[in-house]
Amino acid sequence: MKVRKNSQSGKVSERSSRRQLENEQLVKKPDFLKAATLGQIFVVCTQQLGGLEDGNPNQYSQGKITKLQFRKFLMTEQICFVFNLMGLGLSVMQYDLEFEEENEDISNCLLWIIFISTLVLLVLTVLRYQQHMNWLKSRKQISQNDRIWQTEQWYPMLIELIIYCVVPFPFTIGMRVYFYNSFQDATAYYHVNEILALFMITRTVFIFRTILAQTFWYSNRTQRVCNLYACEGNYMFVAKSLMRTSPYTSQFIALVSLIGIFGYGVRICENPLARNDPANNNLGRYANALWNIIITITTVGYGDFYTRTDLGRFVIFVVCILGIFVISVMVVTLINSLVISTLESHAITVLERIQLRQNLVSSASWVVFYSLKIYVALKKGNLSKVQLKILLIKLRKNLNDFKISRRKYRNKQDVGNMNEEITNQFSLQKSDFSEVIEKQKGLLQQNQDIMNKLGVEAKPYISSPQL
Repeated sequence: MKVRKNSQSGKVSERSSRRQLENEQLVKKPDFLKAATLGQIFVVCTQQLGGLEDGNPNQYSQGKITKLQFRKFLMTEQICFVFNLMGLGLSVMQYDLEFEEENEDISNCLLWIIFISTLVLLVLTVLRYQQHMNWLKSRKQISQNDRIWQTEQWYPMLIELIIYCVVPFPFTIGMRVYFYNSFQDATAYYHVNEILALFMITRTVFIFRTILAQTFWYSNRTQRVCNLYACEGNYMFVAKSLMRTSPYTSQFIALVSLIGIFGYGVRICENPLARNDPANNNLGRYANALWNIIITITTVGYGDFYTRTDLGRFVIFVVCILGIFVISVMVVTLINSLVISTLESHAITVLERIQLRQNLVSSASWVVFYSLKIYVALKKGNLSKVQLKILLIKLRKNLNDFKISRRKYRNKQDVGNMNEEITNQFSLQKSDFSEVIEKQKGLLQQNQDIMNKLGVEAKPYISSPQL
């Protein structure tokens, strides 16, 4: 018995000394004079309170490193975006010069600028993926010793580098590819750089990727939240978030971009036919090419403009696939925007009841009006049989309208009262559960106090979640 009492008294004294130490640690003031910034003050307070995330004092500094790596990644992404956009713009300018076969010196100069900017873009792309890996390492998603070829990053990087290599070259200027066109029954030709400029349009995918990366939905905070809920915060997640938050704006921008990009591609494909017959070169004009893409991507297809080359038909095939996707997404977005919420449903029910009540009052007033009119006319005796028959028909019609309106009003009132009653019942049950939980909290706290007074170690109380 003495040993047991000594052990219990030892536990009580140890517990009291621990509480006293925790109180002194909480009451102790941080040394704000040594903290030069708000971040240092936060670190000092965190260390005195035992730190965050299981007492890890390096959590705040680790977050700063991750944020810095993410900013470096975004900066590299933006620089790649600038060089990519510059190459596309210069390619558009060089295409018109080489097609007209004029100003060869300017065209050759533009080709060399495109070539040099592409080499710089290739180097920047490798640095971009390397910086992306550094960001992943700071988030501890991959090992610190991993290299690009040891992860899944090498495959998309290789594809991106191959796409960037497809550009008009200064070495292929003046080279031609001849083909037979059955519509003109003649031979036409592409410049090799024209075909390369057509496939260079695929670079626009990476322009949209950079735009998505600059949104809120691809921030460092977003990645942490996605990791918390075990989902991937990739570019598809960004697109889904934009489609949910601003669906009409996102679809409008995507639709206009697709029309402009593929209109330019159709123009490149169909423009060589103008060398044989300029009068029948309908799609060689950019306005006609845009109109052709509009009526194709919206699945209308008037047929006033159509492609006559194999490359042009391939581009239109891609546009048809994208058109099905775009129209389907628009229909789904429109349907989702027309779905009535719970609060809107309650408001519509109340307004319907008000409208039915007004109809009921109107029908009742007409019934009273015709009844009084027949009564007064019969009393005076100046009413013929035909007039009496007409008044009786109108009275019967309004009486039927009154019965129908009363039946609809009662049904709508019963449905509304039923919904309100169900809502009230749920509210009452929630309040009852809340009262029971509060009582249980009080009993558990009293039990814990009694156990502490008796010197028996009690398990810590875990609060119940709020309803």
